[in-house]
Amino acid sequence: MWKKTLGIILISAAPVLGQYDTADDSLYANVIVPRAELRWIMDTPTAGVLPRGAFDFDLRTFPVGGVQTALSIGLTRRFTVGIGYGASHVLTDTDPDWNQKIEFLLKFRLHDESAGFPALAVGYSSMGYGRYDSEFSRYTIKSPGFYLTFSKNFQFYGNPAGWHGGIGYSLENDVDDDPDLYLGFNADVGPAMTFLTEYDFAFNDNQRYHVYGLKRGYLNMGLAWYITDELSLELDLKNLFRNRSDAQAIDREARLVYVEYFY
Repeated sequence: MWKKTLGIILISAAPVLGQYDTADDSLYANVIVPRAELRWIMDTPTAGVLPRGAFDFDLRTFPVGGVQTALSIGLTRRFTVGIGYGASHVLTDTDPDWNQKIEFLLKFRLHDESAGFPALAVGYSSMGYGRYDSEFSRYTIKSPGFYLTFSKNFQFYGNPAGWHGGIGYSLENDVDDDPDLYLGFNADVGPAMTFLTEYDFAFNDNQRYHVYGLKRGYLNMGLAWYITDELSLELDLKNLFRNRSDAQAIDREARLVYVEYFY
């Protein structure tokens, strides 16, 4: 069923959104493609999108032996669509606890970055992060839901860097249904390493219940190594403020991202 659903979305969206993409396919001939722009910090989205005719495969781990995957495709120069799925206890000696459903990711670039104005994008992501809590119908870290995000690049001590931020409204409204706010920063450290940090204020997750809602927000930091322009390995330290009562230590996660082009 999910394959048919995704097929309908791709077939329907391509001709409609194609009107926003005036690029001539011949322009892509014999072009050396640079590294794809940053499309998220860690859990929070940026205004970056995949180039037209590109796809990425995102594989990441999370505590309790969990694994989460996502596949995204650049349908047009401004529009990216994807699906995601995961399970807990995959990297253990017990049976995996599979998530209940496939999640969907959509992002549309409203405005390209200029010298005096950041890039803007709107999107929707039902994919939260960490273990899925079936009792409360939510992920450990709630999904972004509907969001508006910005990105502004600049030079930081001679290296490429960027500020990011946005607001979102998650549909995982178990107890707290407030809008959320987040900020992020990235900076290259040499030609193949990128430092990443983000802070999710978690306004939609600060009402105390079960193990959630300690009102500290989520501070994350990571380092991405670009083995090639298409392949990156990322090591992340997450939940540095231990914003859950069951967090006995900070989360340590690994992430592998591969980007490929059809042209």
